[in-house]
Amino acid sequence: MVSSSRSQGATSRACLTPPPPGRVRFVPLGGVGEIGKNLALVEVGDDVVAVDLGLAFPDQESNGADVVLPDIGFLRSRLPRLRAILLTHGHEDHIGGLPFYLSELDVPVYGTDMTIGLLRNKLERRGFSGRARLHPVGVGERLSMGSMWGELVHMTHSVPGSCGLALHTAAGTVVHSGDFKLDHAPVGSPGPDLQRLAELGREGVELLLSDSTNAVHGGLTPSESTVRPALRRALEEAPGRVIVVSFASNLARIRQALELSQEVGRRCCLVGRSLLRNADTATRLGYFRPSPGLLAGPRELGGIPPAQLCLIATGSQGEPLAALSRIAAGTHPFIRIRGDDTVVLAANPIPGNEATVGRIVNRLVERGVRVLAGSEDGVHASGHASAEELSFLLRLVRPRSFVPVHGQPRHLDAHARLAVAAGVAAERVPVLENGSMVELGEGSCRLVGRVSAGSVEIDAEGRSLGLPGGPEEDLVVLSLTLDRGLRQLVAPPEAVVSGATTAERERALRLGRSRVRRALEGRRRSFEDPAEVREVAGRALSGHLARSGSWRPRVLTVVNLV
Repeated sequence: MVSSSRSQGATSRACLTPPPPGRVRFVPLGGVGEIGKNLALVEVGDDVVAVDLGLAFPDQESNGADVVLPDIGFLRSRLPRLRAILLTHGHEDHIGGLPFYLSELDVPVYGTDMTIGLLRNKLERRGFSGRARLHPVGVGERLSMGSMWGELVHMTHSVPGSCGLALHTAAGTVVHSGDFKLDHAPVGSPGPDLQRLAELGREGVELLLSDSTNAVHGGLTPSESTVRPALRRALEEAPGRVIVVSFASNLARIRQALELSQEVGRRCCLVGRSLLRNADTATRLGYFRPSPGLLAGPRELGGIPPAQLCLIATGSQGEPLAALSRIAAGTHPFIRIRGDDTVVLAANPIPGNEATVGRIVNRLVERGVRVLAGSEDGVHASGHASAEELSFLLRLVRPRSFVPVHGQPRHLDAHARLAVAAGVAAERVPVLENGSMVELGEGSCRLVGRVSAGSVEIDAEGRSLGLPGGPEEDLVVLSLTLDRGLRQLVAPPEAVVSGATTAERERALRLGRSRVRRALEGRRRSFEDPAEVREVAGRALSGHLARSGSWRPRVLTVVNLV
């Protein structure tokens, strides 16, 4: 196996020119060595195609960021040669970056009708006002993109309309699996198109790019349909309301919750605007078929007995502004937690979110709520293939070269080892980093350089944070002193600027300290540890300073307990 190295240096002149004739170039700009913000380029001659353009969510150390995007600086250098953006499916980490960048990427965007429908929802929610050349296409439809042509190949994942890609070029065929598992009993969708994948393998595949998320797990990933029994038991046995918590885009899980609620005699209420938009799209496209009277609005909830109600909500990853966090904190506008509630967390925490989700679960349990969580309680099945399925795909497609994508370093390494065990030559299995540039063709697979591939943090107002080389490099230290129970401030918040300041900035800081105090007082009954205090206070001050003008310092929050 070939490992990419950070010592490859900055972008070389050779990287800025098209690949030589007879060679295809692959450049991941996000989603390699990490979970989220997927973006990759495939180049042949004068033609470039982008695959996905997603986002990630910030960790607790991020100051004021709402989402994290891939830096598209290198993609901008390719704009005159960019022919299309191809979308594998409608999850945030694959399409969520488009509302921020699409106005400057004036090219066709192709995906299945469901993927394009979910993207339209995100564009509307973000207030996108630019030109969007969105094209729903059918599986197998030929897509002409300069000298390349592409097709979508149906796969199974946790959102309908998920596909792999086949890009046919003069330098060979590139196959991208997309996020997938080999689910032969999916919910409301056909199974994966193994016949077409086998045909591609027989025709010859130069490069396979494949989802590595579950490469460290042996065996097979359970089918989505295996969630049904545990979910049904919860809906049948719960003495009060059942609150099913899921990603707004996990339409297969939401469909099961709707169908089972109807079967056991519960009405459903969808909680969250993104959930309502996605459900409307799924209904319009025929994926949801709720019976008349199944769905209830918020104003009807008071007239429905708790034992006859299922709430479907967002917030499975502990997002501070999502429905579950607000319900657990007692700040949701129309849902108050009850001791006889049952909460079904129909997702596993994304790596890095375990502590945040754990705090919410503990808070609910302390209030007498029964919590069923993830795979452990049978209410979640991963949408990603495990090792046996990954090996099967490798043997079916029989690529000459293989690059593992979509995963942290340990996932990529495990997947690379599976590829070698499946017969791919070790020297043709590069393990890359974002920005690594690999060229294939003419009997070789080699790293040819490295380009810039960073991240861009975006605040809740849709504005970039932390741009290099400006006043935003100032540091503000926010100091908070609370009692050891994390219930109240015992001294006013203090904010100190590391560099030069002005009267205008001092005024902004003074108002910012007041906003921090109000933010903490609004949540003080729900704090479990200092990390939560830092997150709430840091977001409050960073957001206020970003909205008050052009000054966007980095905010470091320190919590003192007395």
